[in-house]
Amino acid sequence: MKLRDSISVLLVLTIAAGWLMASEPTSEEPLPSTFSTFGYAVTGGAAPGYVEDASCEICHREIAESYREVGMARSFAPPESAVVVETFTDEPYYHDDSRRFYRMRRSNEGGLTFERWQVDGQGQKVNAFTTEVDWVVGSGHTSRVYLYRTPDGELYQLPLAWYSQGQGWGMAPGFDNPEHNGVYRRVQRECMFCHNAYPDVPAGSDTAGRPHRFPEQLPHGTGCQRCHGPGAKHVAMAFAGELDERKLQDSIVSLNEVSPERRNDVCYGCHLQPTVELMGVRRFERADYSFRPGEALSDYMVLMDVVAQNLEADDRFEINHHPYRMEQSECFVQSAGELSCLSCHDPHRKVPVELRPAHYRNACLGCHEGTALSATRHADERGIVDLEALDCVSCHMPRRRTRDVVHVAMTDHKIQKGPPDPSRLDPLEESQSVLVDLKFHRPEEAPQGALGEAYRAVAVIKAGGGADALDHLEKQLAQLSIEDPAPYLSVLRTQLHTLRFQQASVTASELYARFEDPLILEWWALALAQLDRFEQAQLLMEWAIEKAPERAELHYNLGNLLVKHRPDEPRLAVSSLRRAVELRPNLAVGWSYLGQALELDRKPEEAEGAYRRALSVDPTLEHAYLHLGRLLLETDRGGEADVLLRHGAQNVSRPEQIQSLLASLSQDSSG
Repeated sequence: MKLRDSISVLLVLTIAAGWLMASEPTSEEPLPSTFSTFGYAVTGGAAPGYVEDASCEICHREIAESYREVGMARSFAPPESAVVVETFTDEPYYHDDSRRFYRMRRSNEGGLTFERWQVDGQGQKVNAFTTEVDWVVGSGHTSRVYLYRTPDGELYQLPLAWYSQGQGWGMAPGFDNPEHNGVYRRVQRECMFCHNAYPDVPAGSDTAGRPHRFPEQLPHGTGCQRCHGPGAKHVAMAFAGELDERKLQDSIVSLNEVSPERRNDVCYGCHLQPTVELMGVRRFERADYSFRPGEALSDYMVLMDVVAQNLEADDRFEINHHPYRMEQSECFVQSAGELSCLSCHDPHRKVPVELRPAHYRNACLGCHEGTALSATRHADERGIVDLEALDCVSCHMPRRRTRDVVHVAMTDHKIQKGPPDPSRLDPLEESQSVLVDLKFHRPEEAPQGALGEAYRAVAVIKAGGGADALDHLEKQLAQLSIEDPAPYLSVLRTQLHTLRFQQASVTASELYARFEDPLILEWWALALAQLDRFEQAQLLMEWAIEKAPERAELHYNLGNLLVKHRPDEPRLAVSSLRRAVELRPNLAVGWSYLGQALELDRKPEEAEGAYRRALSVDPTLEHAYLHLGRLLLETDRGGEADVLLRHGAQNVSRPEQIQSLLASLSQDSSG
């Protein structure tokens, strides 16, 4: 098997979209009436029974205070609450590969504003994009990235990051290349699963096909209950004066009282990621926020591993490889489960820098005192081993550059013989590996037979695989009876991506009969549109909008359809496209097609504004350059058109049409 570059998307295929099912929040168990008098909110819906972390502090004040210094406690916060680690100056960061300037500004009140722009051939600032930062992700101990929220509730990552090790700004992971995602890399629930505590969202909103939307108010950091489970019952019992210590302790998860495997799974749920290039697949029947401490991670997720072309296994070192590499250590194997993350790390406390060598040395001496440490290599010229002078980690768990976040170096948790190779700290360039094989990380825990092969195929599809993965998945599903829509949505999406529109139409009609999801209606309509069945496609789009009126892609795809096939009634398209960009102002193609619809409606000034807005969001959008260039020519602004189109030809991936328009402009000028 070989994974190639991700395939392009038809129109706007909503890969991770769907609709938000409203439901009344319900808690797992009724709480004593005394609980409500303390004023702490309890979650319902998709992740019921979680209570504000402030309630934990009443009884566990010392732990709560020390935990505030731990990176997990600072994993997610609004800019005003985040600990300031950045240096803010007027000097922008310039990214040569994408020819863009970036800057982050901080207000006196603590808010953050992101700016990005380009400079055209005449030295003028163009394609400027500005947005307020809504959330800061990361403690800043190593790095930090930034998110903004659109009116429809989606979160997007910005391309600029702060790197604490180098004390400077740089491109965020995945953006350090000429053709990156700009300002519209959508944040999915799988990301938030690890970077924050569970949000309070309706039941069913975290299942396959549902849109990745988040409420305005979110938890501030990975709190107590991501490791100890929902705490509402525990807090209620404590507040009610429960005297039975055993009952009180049993109402919360204590990692000291679960098996080593389940204890590890709490850490591994976020820190065990064998490869960033091909993520694990959530079990089809599970919702994103359904994992609870104390249960087997393998019941929630099927973890994948890969073999990369021309890359030895030991060279595959990534930022989230802590337990992945630790389990490759002979120390871990020989410990028979005794060695774990908690052997060295107390998740409640941050060890001061000056105490770390002694802290980690003591963990090593728990097994090695009197054995390996007596070897000659640890002794001075007198043959004496000075235990207090030993720094085990720097030699046996050295820092090295990560392949996925190339601006940082991390501790390699594979315990190995020293001394370390200093070249492992040499700078790396961001790159993508060619993957030649996919395997289960833990075959003994993975599904077997056709079901296992279905998970493998879905993982490849998520990573951008096309026709081969689709054929394999369809073959496996024919042998199975799965009630969850997840694998079938992967089939339908990939049929559209691989231009199998007739198959997609049949698949969509069958799936809608089973699941009645507006997402399926939308994808069905896209398939019909490509089959020249425009009236049916329009009816399905309108039907889907009735069921999910807050879906920006639905309004965009209907507007796009109307622009192309109902140009005599442009106001219908204008209405749909306006609604699309109201819901999602960063929908660049929405702005560009709105410009085209406004031109058809004889509103050239508004059209020009829409085209320019599109380019401010996406400076690589060919459709906007071409239509704005023609509009400038039609309004006798040939000089502006020339500057615009020359700039566009340097930014789009396929400049042929722009160059052709430039050639005609040049001929007109010479004539």
